[in-house]
Amino acid sequence: MISPEATTASPAQPSARRALNFAQLVGRFASVQMAVQLVGFASGILLVRTMNEREYGLFTIANTMQGTLNVLADIGISIGMVSIGGRVWQDDRRFGELVSTGLRLRRTLGAFSVLAITPLLYFMLTKNGASLAYTLLLIGAVLAGLFAQLSLGILEVVPRLRADVRQIQIVDFSGSFARLIVLAGLTFIFLNAGAAALVGAATLFFQYLLMRRYAASVIDLQAPGNREDRRAMIGFIRNQAPNAIFFCLQGQITILLISFFAKSAGAVAEVGALGRLAMIFTVLGSLMANIFAPAFARCQEKNRLRLLYAGIVGGVVVFGLCVIAGAWLLPNEFLFILGNRYSHLQFELLLMVGGATLNMIASTLWALNASRAWITGSWLYIPLTVATQLALIPFVDFSTVTGVLVFNLASAVPSLLLNIGLSFHGFRFQEEARAHVVA
Repeated sequence: MISPEATTASPAQPSARRALNFAQLVGRFASVQMAVQLVGFASGILLVRTMNEREYGLFTIANTMQGTLNVLADIGISIGMVSIGGRVWQDDRRFGELVSTGLRLRRTLGAFSVLAITPLLYFMLTKNGASLAYTLLLIGAVLAGLFAQLSLGILEVVPRLRADVRQIQIVDFSGSFARLIVLAGLTFIFLNAGAAALVGAATLFFQYLLMRRYAASVIDLQAPGNREDRRAMIGFIRNQAPNAIFFCLQGQITILLISFFAKSAGAVAEVGALGRLAMIFTVLGSLMANIFAPAFARCQEKNRLRLLYAGIVGGVVVFGLCVIAGAWLLPNEFLFILGNRYSHLQFELLLMVGGATLNMIASTLWALNASRAWITGSWLYIPLTVATQLALIPFVDFSTVTGVLVFNLASAVPSLLLNIGLSFHGFRFQEEARAHVVA
């Protein structure tokens, strides 16, 4: 027999149970993801401590430009995959059509990205002292890694929208651990920028194979592309192309500037080494991509949507402020990780952490906005950022690490403010649409 108290309390129980289940999911993912990122962090620090500044500078350039290529090959596609996938993920055949469509579009964009960026990568490597043969080796490793990333980036949406956290963690940990083991072994034989880049490419291909096997077991990968999905994603691509290209270049601006204006590859290595410490934010990035943004995309309840938004953004802000406080109060402890060659970068460390925090908050807001397709007006990012950077040019010395990091920090402010505005507009539009339906 059910008591009156239990009957009365029952309406609140589903919400409380959902909140508890979501918190447990986040906790499980965060704990394992922390281990994954620690392994990745160990790999990065191993490279920083093992390579001389010239080699690490070249590796930083290659690694950064591979990220640029990957982002440019994704313009608008991830938005479409999450936005459309949030509605069709329960239908294996229909989800397979979406994945097939995304794969074809991403490979097409990848080809254009290679044609556009490879000459720039060649110039940056040769300018920083790489020979012709070494430059071609590094470019080959970058393109091999990109080939795997093009498919991996699409297939990752499958476990994300299915909330299959375990599979995401298996792929991430397997790749990170394999990379660390191989790099550690190479330190006893021979390890330079080329070897590290090739190991990175092999790791991405290994992760792709794991993810493809999983995806083939839960959706129909042989399903043909869907014309409506293609039309919708092309619409996202057209709307987001200028903004995404500009955003991509902004994300790599510190390395681009220091590569062009610095007098030696040592400055590039210093920026790259400090960037390794910013990997502390990658756990948040993984949580955002694999749990928070998909949950935000699936949520259809007004009050729960607001709570999700406030909780996600508030948590990122608090975490960022804690990291900034740590870098300010304990700079030597942070820099000890990088080794003696970088122990003099106390002020630069604070600038890097400040910039990384602002970029993480802005990226969080963008991920949430994009998951709901709240992107109307996002084109304003370009003129606002350009205006800010033009105003900074007379006051910044781009040949120094400090100058480039100051420029990077200030450049994050327009994106932060604009995404706050997009979120406000998105919630307001949703309320107006709901009120119109009720009326």
